[in-house]
Amino acid sequence: MLDNQIIPILNHHNIESLFFIDVGAKDKLDFIHELSSITNMVGFEPNPAELQLLQEKYRKHPFKSLELSGQCLSDTEGEVSFNITKHASMSSLLETDADNYQKHFGLYSNFNSWKSNIEIENVVKVAAVKLDNFIKDQNAVIDYLKIDTQGSELKILHGAEKLLSAKRINILKIEVSTIAVYQNQVMFSDIDIYLRDKGYVLVDFITYRQHYKPVFGNSHKSYHSAPCGDAVYVLKPEFLTNQNKVKSGFLLLWMGYYSLGSYLLRESGLSMQEHNILTAFDFVSRGEKIKQLLKNICPPIILHWLTK
Repeated sequence: MLDNQIIPILNHHNIESLFFIDVGAKDKLDFIHELSSITNMVGFEPNPAELQLLQEKYRKHPFKSLELSGQCLSDTEGEVSFNITKHASMSSLLETDADNYQKHFGLYSNFNSWKSNIEIENVVKVAAVKLDNFIKDQNAVIDYLKIDTQGSELKILHGAEKLLSAKRINILKIEVSTIAVYQNQVMFSDIDIYLRDKGYVLVDFITYRQHYKPVFGNSHKSYHSAPCGDAVYVLKPEFLTNQNKVKSGFLLLWMGYYSLGSYLLRESGLSMQEHNILTAFDFVSRGEKIKQLLKNICPPIILHWLTK
């Protein structure tokens, strides 16, 4: 078991807990399942219906502590309007930019479905709060901050200005875009410049892509190279204490960045035995391995049909 191997090592280096924040949590929280017992988890989901589903899903939670909030993180505080779209995952503080959406994607075969999904069906009033003010503990360090809020990500970072400047957020995973789907949406370049100025290094830009190309029909209308994805950032090593190097290194291993994670663990002062134990663990569950095996042996056309 991971907790029997890893937790004693963390405790040996005075690490008794992890602090995860998931902003725009929707249907699930992002965390290391095997270390949930030492994880203090906070989830933000301003869509009332989605928040209720989260509360039901995690009613019997495995965490050291859990707080699910219906507040909306932003760069201001007070009551704000939150736009709920037909497909809940597209809901945002921002209004959709239908004209730009049409211009970039209007001729794709799936466009009508995409356009329908992003249409605003309801507007609710929610309380907005800055992350700087939400975190009351002046010594708290956020080990992992995930932000997926459909275009308002930079607003949230601005609301965490003090935390970022004090180097109290170790790793960020942020949804970014290179094309505006929402009005006044910031681009990846804006977020990248902001975080690099705060002392963060870009680890990866994971784009959402559909690689399937049909043999028959108008393939150029079906193939979609998505303009968005997840950007992963980590605080530069010189700003990390040895404890935070251990935690960040291990989290990077969990996220699949073995070389950088191993480097931080070596720089943290761990013994070679401890380093080897942490880097040897396989985070992929048996169920995930079976799924990957099926993907590998499944013919592409059948896999595409199943995905659809």
